[in-house]
Amino acid sequence: MTAAPARGPGLITDTPMPTSILAKFRDIIDKVSPSPETRALREAQALQAACCGLLMEVARLESPAAERKRKAVSQAMREEFGIPNEELEPMIANAGRPENRLTSYFRPVDLINKVYAPEQKVKFIERLWRVAMADGDIDVYEDQLVRKLADLLYVAHADFILAKHRVQNAVC
Repeated sequence: MTAAPARGPGLITDTPMPTSILAKFRDIIDKVSPSPETRALREAQALQAACCGLLMEVARLESPAAERKRKAVSQAMREEFGIPNEELEPMIANAGRPENRLTSYFRPVDLINKVYAPEQKVKFIERLWRVAMADGDIDVYEDQLVRKLADLLYVAHADFILAKHRVQNAVC
């Protein structure tokens, strides 16, 4: 004869635990001690957000062609990460909100410096130039910002200039 499970407040029951509670419990454990997959996903999302934020900094500089620059950011993010449009649009919209303007370049630049190889940094600078050129011209503020970011990313000046010329020649 088997004993029936005890019943009452705080006691074990024979009814299965709802999956939502299990999911919440897994989420809590994952926050405290994330799995390698979760860590990799968070790092990838942080890198994507960092790149999107820097691209949007160039795009939001005064320009009558804001929509073209936004499309250039979208194209750059698709090329860089292969993100589908349904995930990309909210990311760009979030990065484009005035309250999400970067107050410091340290965090995104530091992350890119840790993750990207020198060749990837040059490609990223080229993408920044494409966003700056989306309206057909590079103004002095865009030039100054891309130059500053290239310096912070430790991109050699020669590579910085070559990236700029590649973008200018592609547009012409």
